[in-house]
Amino acid sequence: MHFRRSGGLFAGNRLEVDVSREDLDPAAAEALDRVLDGPRPDAPPAPAGAADGYQYDLTVRRGEEVVSLRLDESGLPPELVPLIDALEQRALDRRG
Repeated sequence: MHFRRSGGLFAGNRLEVDVSREDLDPAAAEALDRVLDGPRPDAPPAPAGAADGYQYDLTVRRGEEVVSLRLDESGLPPELVPLIDALEQRALDRRG
């Protein structure tokens, strides 16, 4: 799986990381499964004044299937917060 966080208040604040499902903690893995097995969350347009928010791009390969999601920080479904938090932390840890 590939994760990228872009945007935010400061330029150059991009985070990227590649991880496997096995690298995730149980809460993050469960959130990932819900995304992959359920209806895909839509990224609503960013509300006015949210130009400095983060955008999250997630690409997951499951066999031959490739699932790509683009989510805006302001419209992030609560059930995905554990997954996004885990991926951000993993990217920060690797950045060192």
